[in-house]
Amino acid sequence: MPRGLRRVALLAWTTLLLVACVRVQVQRTSTVEPVGERTPTPAVAERPAVERTPETVVQVEGARSAQASGLRTLFRYRMPPPTALQVARLGIDVRVVDVASVADERGWYWPVPPDAAAHLAGTANPGEPGNIAITGHVDTERGPGVFWRLLEVQPGDEVTVWSAAGSFTYRVTEVRVVPEDDRSVLRQSDRELLTLLTCVPDGRYDHRLVVRAEPLRPAMAQR
Repeated sequence: MPRGLRRVALLAWTTLLLVACVRVQVQRTSTVEPVGERTPTPAVAERPAVERTPETVVQVEGARSAQASGLRTLFRYRMPPPTALQVARLGIDVRVVDVASVADERGWYWPVPPDAAAHLAGTANPGEPGNIAITGHVDTERGPGVFWRLLEVQPGDEVTVWSAAGSFTYRVTEVRVVPEDDRSVLRQSDRELLTLLTCVPDGRYDHRLVVRAEPLRPAMAQR
């Protein structure tokens, strides 16, 4: 190639390189965010820096594991509420409804329906640790209540309670009478316990019949 042509080619190549460098520099300059106009991400900007050492990772993972275990325990023990109750020897066979407590000018009480037993909302459910409290009327304006024959209950009698989880069987261990304002019978327990309550029909209705029953072992739902 003649020397003149080589010089022209070299000059053209140099010019192309200069143009490319200028374009790259302009591109880089245009992508840089101006200082003072950047919006920080709250989750990063407001969180103090933590050095994630192996011990920190173990502690975080341990906390997560404990939390998950606690949730599993909660959902494992939380059972559905009772829907029916039977004391076969006494011929008691009634449906059970959940009833929440109310407070008005008469005080604090549970509005128990006349035609069903009432599971006191806030007490335990069958199959889980705690005091399962179920009450019913001994009599009503229309005649005997659903727990009329509960007055004849004796230690050793079996009580069957149903829920959406199946049936649970309990054996009566204690029968006693307490004043109507004795709230100790509703205290929670760290073990499964069934408490049945009704009025003593003495004309004053200021005492309660309390029936305690414990689950048969093994305590599990039967379909």
